[in-house]
Amino acid sequence: MFQSFRLSYVIILLILGSVFFGCGGSKETVNYEPPPDPFPRPEEETFTERASMPIGPPEVEEPKNELVKAVPLILTTVNFDFNQSRLTDEAKALLAQNASTLHAHPETNIRIEGHCDERGTVEFNLALGERRAMAVRNYMINFGVPARRMTIISYGKERPVDPRHTSDAWAANRRAEFIIRN
Repeated sequence: MFQSFRLSYVIILLILGSVFFGCGGSKETVNYEPPPDPFPRPEEETFTERASMPIGPPEVEEPKNELVKAVPLILTTVNFDFNQSRLTDEAKALLAQNASTLHAHPETNIRIEGHCDERGTVEFNLALGERRAMAVRNYMINFGVPARRMTIISYGKERPVDPRHTSDAWAANRRAEFIIRN
């Protein structure tokens, strides 16, 4: 009797299973693909990968500026009007370029030399040359070049770039030059 009960129990289970789960047959098969996850998770790191990661802020490698360092550093001389230390518009444009060059070479220090033409007294030209060098320095500071990177000196009329006694020579001698010091 126990065996017949057991057999009927198994048959009932098989019938119920086929009713609930179906038996194959003529049902259509539907291919279902879930939609892509809108918030994908990064791949999991293994313990050994995580253990080998450095602790602290990531090291940032300084950009290599080899091209800038390979180019020779050229700073343009600016000229002044007769008996003036006021910067012309042309001088301001040249100084903006010089400031940009100095920003690309933060290790470079400069000396700004003020010069005058041969006319006037030695004392007057020394004072005028100093005002010219100071005007250039102040303009460069306004462009973000640190003052500590610049020194000034006045040579007055003692170092002409053109020794002739013509108006063209005088115009060339009224200048502020940049000397690179490192």
